[in-house]
Amino acid sequence: MHRHYFKPPKHLVDEWPEVFKDLYMDTMPVAYVEKMIIEFTDGRIWEINVKQQLENDDPDNVAKKLLNSLTEYKDTIKNLDFKIDVGLLKADIAKKTKKIL
Repeated sequence: MHRHYFKPPKHLVDEWPEVFKDLYMDTMPVAYVEKMIIEFTDGRIWEINVKQQLENDDPDNVAKKLLNSLTEYKDTIKNLDFKIDVGLLKADIAKKTKKIL
């Protein structure tokens, strides 16, 4: 099954380690992301409903929009967090495990 990935470019991760320091993966299937929460240095918080975006747009376009937002606002972002659809992740892992066994 083909997955569409959101992958921050290496130069962005290198330039911005304080935001990406707690991310333990360098690629994330956008299908597993429920929300992306961006906290700005001025106290604003954006909560982007990625799951809803995926209902209305192509996964590649959603991933590009997320990356463009991060790139555009990188100088004013204090923190970045993702809420993952753990149920979907578990289900996919279980399916893949059954195939391997």
